[in-house]
Amino acid sequence: MTFLGKLWSFFSTTWTYFWATLTAFPFLGFPLAYFLVYLWKKDRRLAGRWAVNITNFLLIRAVVVAYSVIWPEALSAWWWITGFFLAAIGLIGWVQIRLKGKLSLLKASFSVWRLSFLLFGLVYVVLYTTGIFKTMGDV
Repeated sequence: MTFLGKLWSFFSTTWTYFWATLTAFPFLGFPLAYFLVYLWKKDRRLAGRWAVNITNFLLIRAVVVAYSVIWPEALSAWWWITGFFLAAIGLIGWVQIRLKGKLSLLKASFSVWRLSFLLFGLVYVVLYTTGIFKTMGDV
């Protein structure tokens, strides 16, 4: 194998382990994203927002993987997540129309995105503990 082949193999393996670690422990992405964005922009508030958004993506990915590991024959978790986002945006949009008389889809989407951080954090913890107990029961 050539030097470039070995170098590519090293970086590919390292990148795979990095993503696997962030999938298993998505909350590690928060300080990592915060630190990198703060070094880049020198703005704590912006770094916090970016860290929450990136961690939310990592949480969604971790929930999908944990769900598919615990219940491999079940309906894909992507369908549940898509359904959640559509239903939540519809509900918040309906509340906006009832209260203000007009719909701001952008505000409704951002609200659901921020709420999903809390929801997927909770679902991640529940699925993680469910997976531990299921694995312990199989042993």
